Amino acid sequence: MPNTGMGLSAKFLEKGGADLICISSTSRWRLKGQGSLAGFLPYSDCNELVFEVAEEVLPVVKETPVLTLSGPHNQLLVHRAHLGKLWDMGVSGVSPMPCRIFGPEFSGQMEHIGMGFGRELEFIETAHEMNMFTFAYAFTCEEAKMLTRAGADAICSHLGATKGGEIGAATQMNLETAASLSQEMFDAARSVNEDVILFAHGGPLETPEDARYVKQHTDAHGFMGGSAAERMPIEKAILAATQAYKGAA
Repeated sequence: MPNTGMGLSAKFLEKGGADLICISSTSRWRLKGQGSLAGFLPYSDCNELVFEVAEEVLPVVKETPVLTLSGPHNQLLVHRAHLGKLWDMGVSGVSPMPCRIFGPEFSGQMEHIGMGFGRELEFIETAHEMNMFTFAYAFTCEEAKMLTRAGADAICSHLGATKGGEIGAATQMNLETAASLSQEMFDAARSVNEDVILFAHGGPLETPEDARYVKQHTDAHGFMGGSAAERMPIEKAILAATQAYKGAA
């Protein structure tokens, strides 16, 4: 399941065989030349960006189910109305943006004011009740269990922001550790629902070979790519094409 921030990417992600495609504000910010975390900061409304990108992605994706990485934390935006708007646009499922990406202290403060992980669980529960496909990131085994109980159809181990490319994250995690941590979260999720779908994402998972390693060493069914599926391929292709034309001049 690759993330996307524009229609052109989505069109070729489908042609390439993506099983699911996820629209995200983080992808939109990456296409602006900025880092993924910008999508979580107050420089834009993450949900308005998703609505905007959906208008250009949905018409060009013909068969592949489209999900959104949506922000559930705003208490002034009622989950059912939010999800209903996405469904009416043609979105098949959702994934709540995880505030845990900023670390446990920030996440704890957000939860304290009623805008944290609890809202993410409610978002999953409501989407599940509305028969929408639900995909959730877990950073810990306990989160994996809670999200599965809430009705998540798929649990994705989140190993931190992805390394690699021009603005990739710094990470000390190796593939062996990534596989081990992912499997622990997968086991936790399956202790609640043995049929839950399992994905891995982030950290050292930078290339198809990295994704293959984790798939071979865990029970993962698939890989979720953000930077790895859109930003880094675009960086490499544009760089190579420009250098080739420069060399032909």
